Amino acid sequence: MRLVAAAIRFRLSAAQISVLWPGLVLVIGLHVGRNMKGGIRVQYPFAMYPPPAGFDRGVFDQQMMDEILALWKRLHSKSKTGGRVQMSAVELGAAIFAIRSNIGYARRRRYDCRLKSAETKNELLIDNYSFEQLKIKSHRLIHSLERHLKRANTALSKSVTRDEFAALIGRWKAHLRWMRLHIVYFKPLRPIIGKRRIRQQQDLDELMKMAERGIHNAGYRSPEPRELRRMMRLFARSTRRWREGENTVLYMLENKRDLTAKWYLAQFVLHRLTLEELKKP
Repeated sequence: MRLVAAAIRFRLSAAQISVLWPGLVLVIGLHVGRNMKGGIRVQYPFAMYPPPAGFDRGVFDQQMMDEILALWKRLHSKSKTGGRVQMSAVELGAAIFAIRSNIGYARRRRYDCRLKSAETKNELLIDNYSFEQLKIKSHRLIHSLERHLKRANTALSKSVTRDEFAALIGRWKAHLRWMRLHIVYFKPLRPIIGKRRIRQQQDLDELMKMAERGIHNAGYRSPEPRELRRMMRLFARSTRRWREGENTVLYMLENKRDLTAKWYLAQFVLHRLTLEELKKP
């Protein structure tokens, strides 16, 4: 039995269905894949990035998902030609969500393939022109579906009580939130900086201070901070390969007040960079 009896009729052209259908296939495919595997790559990693207290994770609603599955099955025969369709407010909301999800998927593919050649991007239809065309066509269809959605909401509000209408909309929004986080979370994840990484950055900060002082004592102007940090990363890498003898990062940090340690770091930089001499007073 359909979740909502109130629905409206309208026509989808072949061009419009060609934009809507890939989005529906994407959402259904990811949902099925998540059920089969217990998880997918494009979902919010709650274990890796625990959200703050009170974070809205949404609520899965089986009836809502059944509505989307039913829509996908009904549109299958019209996926190439378009035609007359009948959709409820929930199904129209799902259609709009699917189109926006497809744009997010294309954007994520562009990000993942950002280092690939222009020819590869053209083949995958993620080049600048193809992506702009997808956004233009998608926004046009979304604008059209939103007009139909207003009609569907009006029809729905007339067929149920005000409380039932509010409850249904609340369920849909909660399920929509769930889908965004659990099956179509296409945002690139920020890198995790662990305790070891934080310690390495702190060590580089100390080495930079020592090198800067050593360079000044040698009578030269210190390079730009970014370049000096690169030199200290080179030094740390060199010590890991045992090219600096006993002058390891640990030794330097344990003797950071020692003039000899500062001198050694200064010489490491001076052998690789041409620095400006300080003017003598």
